[in-house]
Amino acid sequence: MKKRILLYSSFLLSYGGFAQTNLGLLETSLQVSKTNSNLGSLTNAVLPAAQFPLAKGSSWSFLDNGSDQGTAWKELQFDNTSWNAAAAPLGYGDPMKTTISYGSTSSDKFITSYFSRDIQIDLTQLEDMVEIGLRRDDGAVIYINGVEVVRDNMPAGAITYLTFSSGIVDGADEKRYFSHYIPKSAFQDGINRISVEIHNRDESSSDIGFDMYMRNKLADYTCEEGHIACFTSIIPTAQTPLMIYPQEQRFQMLFKQGDQYMTGGGTVPGNHDFTGYIPSQGATQNSLGYLSINHENSPGGVSILDISLNLGQDNLKPLWSLSDSRSVDFSGPSLVKTQRNCSGGVTPWGTVITAEESTTSGDANGDGYEDLGWLVEIDPVTAQVMDYGTGTPQKLWAMGRMNHENVVITADGTTAYYGEDGGTHCVYKFVADTPNNFSEGTVYVLKLDLDLSNNEPSSSTATWIMVPNTTQADRNNLRTVAAALGGTDFNGVEDCEIGPIDGKIYFASKGKGRVYSFKDDGMTISEFSTFVGGLSYPIQTDGEIITEPWGSGNDNLAFDDKGNLWVIQDGGRNYIWVVRPNHTQSDPQVLLHSSMPVGAEPTGLTFTPDYKYGFFSVQHPSGSNESQLDATGSEISFNASAALVFSNEKFLGQQESLNVDYPNHSLASIATVYPNPTNGILTVAINEVSGEPITIEVYDIVGRKVTELTDVSNGMDQKISVNLTPYDGNQLFVLQVQVGSKKGSFKVMKSN
Repeated sequence: MKKRILLYSSFLLSYGGFAQTNLGLLETSLQVSKTNSNLGSLTNAVLPAAQFPLAKGSSWSFLDNGSDQGTAWKELQFDNTSWNAAAAPLGYGDPMKTTISYGSTSSDKFITSYFSRDIQIDLTQLEDMVEIGLRRDDGAVIYINGVEVVRDNMPAGAITYLTFSSGIVDGADEKRYFSHYIPKSAFQDGINRISVEIHNRDESSSDIGFDMYMRNKLADYTCEEGHIACFTSIIPTAQTPLMIYPQEQRFQMLFKQGDQYMTGGGTVPGNHDFTGYIPSQGATQNSLGYLSINHENSPGGVSILDISLNLGQDNLKPLWSLSDSRSVDFSGPSLVKTQRNCSGGVTPWGTVITAEESTTSGDANGDGYEDLGWLVEIDPVTAQVMDYGTGTPQKLWAMGRMNHENVVITADGTTAYYGEDGGTHCVYKFVADTPNNFSEGTVYVLKLDLDLSNNEPSSSTATWIMVPNTTQADRNNLRTVAAALGGTDFNGVEDCEIGPIDGKIYFASKGKGRVYSFKDDGMTISEFSTFVGGLSYPIQTDGEIITEPWGSGNDNLAFDDKGNLWVIQDGGRNYIWVVRPNHTQSDPQVLLHSSMPVGAEPTGLTFTPDYKYGFFSVQHPSGSNESQLDATGSEISFNASAALVFSNEKFLGQQESLNVDYPNHSLASIATVYPNPTNGILTVAINEVSGEPITIEVYDIVGRKVTELTDVSNGMDQKISVNLTPYDGNQLFVLQVQVGSKKGSFKVMKSN
């Protein structure tokens, strides 16, 4: 203690009349500076040069004595060795890693605090643009080697140590990182000095805060034509009696509540939830596999479907078919039952895990384990629960009893991440004793170093705390123990997933309205941040940009192979969103994929290994929803829970290049539709046929019938007029035309 006090004696003296009552606070600040600097045995305030990229929560030299530093302080040659050094975020008034001083009078606080850090730059490692992510409360100016590169929430003109910020930063914005892009030319090869001055809004402000990261600008996303994430956002909307989806895609209904099981008898229950696709012949098999569907009922259930992709005649009409469906039997004496099978996960070794969200107490079989509240692993080939060599099906007792939502497992089969929706609302990690076997292992719960504030992270670091799980009592009460150990409550952890590009862990918090992400470093984590949520986002539709609130109900997550994050919501407007991998909160890259029909929420989301096809379910829709066309050309209705497959239109249903929907009954030789595009009046020309009944039905892009002409009599070479002028804006329509036994469909674009 004496050494630290002597080290900072000059710092203490610089405060002059600093009140004795604040000495304890100051000493705490110095202690934090030492222990949280991430510099190990550092015993003075000199910071070595950081390496690029610079992470959140890095250590900074800082001066917080209210003095006028003029202009020399920002230069590379300036001697800042007398300054203090500590880990960010730095500030006061809100949860901070390091508390700095505002002076001796709370009503007359220092206006400006100064921060600097040297960073080693290898110009060959920089992209053309570098991203600076700035957390500032309230205003900031950033300099690189003495040259101003960023001015954020500060007035124009000369800046002094008494200059107030332009505006007030409050609420969640106090914790957000705002992206600024700096050209590579702003840096020099070797050591660079990053200098930042943070300005308060006035002398009586309650808080101030600073942190910063620096990295190469994320690459712009290139949308590959035909990829499942390459689509035009739908127009934001409240729920309608139809499912609304992108104009470039189609869907096919596969499995509906009330259908008859093909094996084992009985009818399909409702409340379809987690939907997992497992290829039947290894990871490269895309067109033959099993679809596992949870039923969030009491008692719960899981359906296993055998499905395959049939390309149709001449490979022109690919559709999925169902060859078997059966339910998983959970009624054995070792299992008793499952209840509220909510989310789940697919393992790297080709099994599926279903998650019980219910923790209703009871031990009906007297085996020492509570019957409900577990993860359960299923072999999709046999539709049986795994037994782990005991000869008796078992639940995954070692992973703990809680309100389980889902689980995701690393590709090497060693580590699982999962969360609880209820109880502790915590994020958990399970490290298996044996890869690809999760019947035994070690459990950890995540504890943030600083609590969330306004649902935003106060710092970017956290710790994994081991949770006892070796006895039946440990396992039955694991969540209670985890809470007592300080696990962080995220208010509804709905899903965890692993980013395929950055390897980070992403999880959905329903109550916080956000998707958070972090980097797992073993016993600690870093780079904890809000990835998406808590804001309104600009949505580029076919005709205009519309700002739409993210809303509530973050539920299931899924990544595709390009790093797009698909987010399913069971609240707000029950959307499916897609978030690009280059998205940041201050430079959003968000698309709106679909809107569920009235009464429904989307659930589950899974892809084939080639990412051409996606599957999800529609849970508890209204029984009075309207009918619409699916990829088979049939009218279907979302009036009960159902599972479906979707894809780019060229991979599902009638090929775009064909006018005909029915082989051997071609309409192409006798019918044409023009002009296309049309400004409203469309002509359907029927050639070389007379005396046949004609029906023309017109559907919009979501499959809603907008008009029809029936019992049209025709003579030879008749031309029939279809009026689309009542429908505003640029829209794509599908005409279903039948002449006698010949049927066909035509796409028509209407433009104003």
